[in-house]
Amino acid sequence: MKPFLRTACLFLTCLAACTAQVDGYFDDVPQEAPLSSDEVAALPDGNEVEHAADLQTLAAASVDDPATYDDDVVEPMIDVGGVDGDERLEAAIADSDVTKSTIAYAALLKWGLHPRASDALRAAGVSSSRIMQTIGNAAASAGTHARDGYFNGHPYSAATDISVYGLSQSQIANLLERLGKVGFAAWYRHSGYDGWYGVNHIHAVYANCLMKTSLRSQVRSWLAGRNGLVSNTIYRFHTFSAAARATVKAKFAMSHSGTTNSGGGIAARVNTSGIALRVRSGASLSSSIVGSVSDGSYVAIHCQKHGGAVSGTYGTSTLWDKIDGGYVSDAYIYTGTDGQVAPTCP
Repeated sequence: MKPFLRTACLFLTCLAACTAQVDGYFDDVPQEAPLSSDEVAALPDGNEVEHAADLQTLAAASVDDPATYDDDVVEPMIDVGGVDGDERLEAAIADSDVTKSTIAYAALLKWGLHPRASDALRAAGVSSSRIMQTIGNAAASAGTHARDGYFNGHPYSAATDISVYGLSQSQIANLLERLGKVGFAAWYRHSGYDGWYGVNHIHAVYANCLMKTSLRSQVRSWLAGRNGLVSNTIYRFHTFSAAARATVKAKFAMSHSGTTNSGGGIAARVNTSGIALRVRSGASLSSSIVGSVSDGSYVAIHCQKHGGAVSGTYGTSTLWDKIDGGYVSDAYIYTGTDGQVAPTCP
């Protein structure tokens, strides 16, 4: 075989192998039905500048320590309960008992963020100084940041833009992973890469709230490992963990009906050093096994109660956590404290 033809064949073989590897990886992404042509058309165009000119200066406004993002560890958070609504519901719920009983959060901003998104950003280590935009009506953003709805009478956008000022590439990747682990479909918008042209920033959509069609299309694009733009191509800057993808998919499913969303409990992480953690019907080792959760999984603790003592990763504990499906020993659950973090189970 001639040297040129041999080189060409080797190149084509390598190209096919590389393509197969890329396709193989994205087969592992939680499966979503392909976006329809209308959904793809609703995605933002990467050639549009997403921010008004006066917002570009906010990209350099952050004052927090970049070292905050040297790892991808997130803190436990509470999913706030309440009512997702639209403008027609605002007046009806403004003075309701629901409003009074569920606004128990300290929002990062006075307005514009859904409270669950605010708590999630805090859990991911994001300070208010890094938030460039929530609700916005710049013509260049093509409605991406228009108001999505109201939560307990307060307006919000599910889309949040975050400054990457002072962050290294690895710190940006860690921040993206953190955001995924708390429920954001997030992309690093780096001008000239992954179909984006404009101000460098992170664009994040919180999956657990009522949102407009274009943002739903973006979340679904993220779940398929794609760039969330009208080109809908594979996103290559960061490979999200299975835990991050599962969290976003679960939170997106919680809000899929688009009307109400009562919160998912206290977020916590399973730590068993590799083995699956058994889920039991009651708060003791003598209770029947009803399932299991894998090491590293994120779970929502709905309530807690004391029962049989168990020795595990975090010492010996009599505390048991009620999650979806049954009870798990708190001795294997990272909540940030040895004490109780959720209401007492009846």
